[in-house]
Amino acid sequence: MLRPAATKRAFLLLLTVALTGMCRAQSNVARLTLQDAVQLALKNNPAVQASAAYAKSVDQGIAAAEAARLPRADFREGFSRGNNPVYVFGTLLTQQRFGAADFRLNLLNAPLPLNNFQTEFAASAPLYDAGQSSRRIRDARLKAESARQSRDRTRQEVIFETIEDYLNLQRAQESLRVAQTAVKESTADLRRAEAREKQGFTVPSDILSARTQLARSEQELIDTENALAIADATLDETVGLPEDTTHSVAGSIQSEQFQPGSLADLENRALSLRPDYRQAESRRSRAANAVSMARNTFLPTVSAFAAWDRDSLALASAGGQNWTAGVTLNFNIFHGGSDRARMASAFYRQRQSEALLAQMASHVRLQVREAYLNLHAAKQKTGVLVDAASQAKESLRIVQNRYEAGLATILDTLQGETAYASAQQSYLNALYDYQLGVAALELATGELGPQSPAITLWTPSTH
Repeated sequence: MLRPAATKRAFLLLLTVALTGMCRAQSNVARLTLQDAVQLALKNNPAVQASAAYAKSVDQGIAAAEAARLPRADFREGFSRGNNPVYVFGTLLTQQRFGAADFRLNLLNAPLPLNNFQTEFAASAPLYDAGQSSRRIRDARLKAESARQSRDRTRQEVIFETIEDYLNLQRAQESLRVAQTAVKESTADLRRAEAREKQGFTVPSDILSARTQLARSEQELIDTENALAIADATLDETVGLPEDTTHSVAGSIQSEQFQPGSLADLENRALSLRPDYRQAESRRSRAANAVSMARNTFLPTVSAFAAWDRDSLALASAGGQNWTAGVTLNFNIFHGGSDRARMASAFYRQRQSEALLAQMASHVRLQVREAYLNLHAAKQKTGVLVDAASQAKESLRIVQNRYEAGLATILDTLQGETAYASAQQSYLNALYDYQLGVAALELATGELGPQSPAITLWTPSTH
């Protein structure tokens, strides 16, 4: 006799899945391709926006450093009042109001308070600064280059994260189909077992085994649905969309092959292309430049200056006009040893940057090798697991036919279905690892971009 409770529960679960899929399909007019996801991430991801803004900010430092070579002009307007004898005497002179009566001793010793409005234009220009301006400009350019390399690396990392999330969503969709099929098969097994029990061809334990299998399939379906929802939200977060935006990604994980080239060639390309390694090179160059800057502080500097000012008793009244111009030579004879300490510090920072660059080179080669070997292993696994999935499918067909003929038990059928579902999932995981491995290798070599093979090689086939 049929067990309506278990059958109804399975039917309702499948109906819910179907309705959920319909809602997801209706909520998106077009399916999201991997290329679309990458473009959205590069446009909306906060990490990309932050690194781009920082790079533009640092670029302005070049103009600021170059401005140090140009003359500087300042305007100042000031007001002062006092009865200090020196102040009053000097101010009367600059206001060109000093007269014979001001020589009286009582006025010289105890003058009346005096107001002074001073309007001043001042200018200065470096004539020779021992190369400090040139070094600061070079440092600003190296810093801007480093910021751009950091921006490029951030873009690559966001692209990789998008690929990973997109493939994970694809895998979740494929896993959902496998889980739905498993529930259907388990439901059909239960019905067949109940029918055979009614006919007296089976024992009650077969019914219990079928129900256990169905419950297990329903649990896996629930887990898969949950994983799909999480994968959807994770992709939304990466591409910069609201987390409640649902996606139906285009296509499925495929098995096209990628030819990476030789390991030695990949390592060499990584050391010439990777933005983070080039950023380490920029840091070394900045450290060497800092040593030169510290050394140049021992050289003299020459600058010119000029000033014009007007001093008056009232803001709008006429007053005395004066000007001053000259040249200044500055030579640092002794500064308590601080200049030598700064030069020594810069020298050790240079040694540090060289050691870190060597460490970075070793780390880059290791990452390339690891990604290369992982990709090779994933390729081998796809070849093995595709055969395993095909064999598991054929084995299940044979067992089901034998069960229908009464030559096999329901346990054989259930084990065959479990083995087939596991083989399908393992193959999906292997394909996922392989496609993600291509992206990981391109990330390791510094070649990952919007038009990389990790994105363009697998043209999605729509369903």
